[in-house]
Amino acid sequence: MKKFTLLFLPVLFANNLFSQATCNDEIIMAVKGNWTKRPDANMKGTQTTQIISRIDKIQQLLQAAYPEPKGIEAKWYRSMGGHYPSLNKTSFAYDLNAMFFTWYCNIHVKKLMLGTETGTGFNIWANKFKWFAEKVDNFFVDNKPVYLLTKKLGELNGFLLFAGNDNRTANTGTKFSKTILISRPGQSPYTPVSRKQYLLVLLKNKSERQNKYMESLQKMPVRSDAEEELYKNKQMEREVNKPGNELFREKVKGNFLRAYKSDKQRKQDDINLAQKVYLESIKAAQDYLAGTPENELAKPAYLEYVTYSFLRFAAEKDGYIMVQENSNYFNSKLPVYAPQFLVVYWTWNTEKPSLDFANQIENNFNFKALQAMLDK
Repeated sequence: MKKFTLLFLPVLFANNLFSQATCNDEIIMAVKGNWTKRPDANMKGTQTTQIISRIDKIQQLLQAAYPEPKGIEAKWYRSMGGHYPSLNKTSFAYDLNAMFFTWYCNIHVKKLMLGTETGTGFNIWANKFKWFAEKVDNFFVDNKPVYLLTKKLGELNGFLLFAGNDNRTANTGTKFSKTILISRPGQSPYTPVSRKQYLLVLLKNKSERQNKYMESLQKMPVRSDAEEELYKNKQMEREVNKPGNELFREKVKGNFLRAYKSDKQRKQDDINLAQKVYLESIKAAQDYLAGTPENELAKPAYLEYVTYSFLRFAAEKDGYIMVQENSNYFNSKLPVYAPQFLVVYWTWNTEKPSLDFANQIENNFNFKALQAMLDK
């Protein structure tokens, strides 16, 4: 009971201030938060002990960077596997997950309350891409899947810094996210897909889809000539005999015959239109391949987040680079629990405690120590 009382003394003190003055960021930031462990998720297998020890070392780095939460309650847990598998099949994928719940001023009851949902978080994923690399469905270069990375922002403490995929403004507020890839110095677990590789696969995929569509059009049944004649005459008779057409039957008949299209004609029109649309859709890609020097075609493919059509490549600062696994990066002789690369991801919003958290992470987290954990 004594521990419980000590834990909430700062909150009781802050609520007393709330009752005397308008609640503000200063009052919220005066609340000292705590670190709390949550139950783990899916920690199974013969290597669990080894994996737990590595996640715990990572958590210690996180807590060292943000030792005294202010206006926030910090909670964390370990997990393995999940929806995103290991990029390299000889390594296990596992995670450190941390969530930060902020205190806020409830003006209705005039007291500080702890939020039950949060947009502030911190994750580190071992041996897998997540939330900064999106797998592209049904797109394979040399029979290997490809990914689109989020936009590169520059560097942070000597490491490549990317935008997270959780930057948005909604009725609930504005949310920000950033991510860092931790890999061996001078090496990367991914390799860029070239412009030429991208365009050749794009054209191949579009050709295959077009062939299937044309086959389906060709297989569409049509009326026989005799059936068509009977159908045409029946429709013409119905049109000519409509009320009000008694004095203009010959004219109506002529207009009908000029506008009438048989099943075969409509089918051919659909085929011609499909072919026209297809040729227009591949023209930009074909022209780029035919008119671009090989040294330009060998450059990385930066896209405007569209993989099923092509008008132009995006500038590096504006686009999403397409990549695939670098099979030469992974060392199959290492233990399955060894982290061969790590993805660091953090999110925050415009609340004062959340902004303070993000600032502490960017200024204090020891990314070099994280890199030193690789391959061990």
